[in-house]
Amino acid sequence: MILVTGGTGLVGSHLLYHLTEKGENVKAIYRNSSNIAEVERLFRFYSSDAETFLKRIHWIEAELSDYFALEEALHGVRDVYHAAAMVSFNPRESDKMLEVNAQGTANLMNACLKCAIKKVCYVSSISSLGKSIDGVKIDELVEWQSDDYRSAYSHSKFRAEMEVWRASKEGVPVVIVNPSVIIGPVNWLRSSGRLFYSVKRGMPFYPGGATGFVDVRDVAKAVVLLMESDVINERYILNAENLSYKAFFTMVAHAMGLRPPKIKVSKLILELGWRANLVLCFIAGKAPAITKDTARSAQTISKYSAEKFSQQFSYEFFPMKNAIENAAQWFKTIEQ
Repeated sequence: MILVTGGTGLVGSHLLYHLTEKGENVKAIYRNSSNIAEVERLFRFYSSDAETFLKRIHWIEAELSDYFALEEALHGVRDVYHAAAMVSFNPRESDKMLEVNAQGTANLMNACLKCAIKKVCYVSSISSLGKSIDGVKIDELVEWQSDDYRSAYSHSKFRAEMEVWRASKEGVPVVIVNPSVIIGPVNWLRSSGRLFYSVKRGMPFYPGGATGFVDVRDVAKAVVLLMESDVINERYILNAENLSYKAFFTMVAHAMGLRPPKIKVSKLILELGWRANLVLCFIAGKAPAITKDTARSAQTISKYSAEKFSQQFSYEFFPMKNAIENAAQWFKTIEQ
C-alpha cells in the first residue's frame, strides 16, 4: 500500500492518477472533501477508465498537524509520497505556512519512523535551493542561503527539507525532488492555475524575470521512477525549460486563443505597486494580490538544471508548449 499526502493538490492528484493507472492501491490524505470532486474530474479528463482507477483510492481525512491521525493512516503502508503543502505569499499567513509545511512534515516523518516506512519521497520546490550566481544554472549543489529576499514559503520548504533529511539520518530512506514552476490541470485559483487565470482575465503587462517550468505529468512520473529505483538520500531538480515570463505568458495566451501581454513592467512600478496594494488591502481587510515576495520574484532571472535526473534516468521532459496546451485544454473544459 502507498500513501500520498496532498491528494487533492496539483501534484498529488496527478500522482494518484499515475499510480492507480499502474494498478497500485493508494491511500490519499485530504483536507477538504469538496476537492475530491476535482480529482475525479481530472481522472475523467485523462482516461475513459477513470472509474476503475478511482476505486483504487482510499481517501483519509487528516491534518498534518495531527500526528496520531498520520500514524493511523500509515498502518499497512510501504511507501509515502509527501506532496502536501501550503502555498501563500500573504504576509499574514507566514506563521501558519511554517506550521503546516515544516512542523507538519516533522510530524509525518516522525510517524514514518514509528511505522518503519520503507521509503519516502518529499516533493519540495526550487524555492528551497540556492540562487543563481553570474547567470549560471542552479543545480543540486547550490546551497540555500537565508536573506531578506527569501519568501516565507521558501523558508518553510527549506525547514521541511531539514526534517526530511533529519529522518533520513534516523533510518528512513528518502528522496527529495525540487520541481520548478509546475504546469498542469488544476483549479483556476490554485497553484499555477492562477497564471492561466491572469491571462484569461486580460493581461497586457509582463514582468522582466525568468524561471524554470515543468509539466506536472513529468513530476508524477519522475517521483514514481525515483521511488521504484534503488536511489536513496538524494535530491533531484525537475525542470523542463527555463523561460522568461514574457515567453511563458505569450505561450499561454496563444494556447488559449487570447491576446499575449505586450508591455514590460519596470522594477520601480512593481516595487511601488506591492507597497500600495499592501496598504489598500490592509485597510479593506483583504489578502494582497501582489506582495513584496511576488513582486521581487517576478523581476528575478533564475535558471535551473535537471541534468542530474535526466542523465541518470535517460529521461526527456515534455516541452513546455505541450504542457501549456494540455493545461489550456483542461481549462477550456472547465468553462463548458
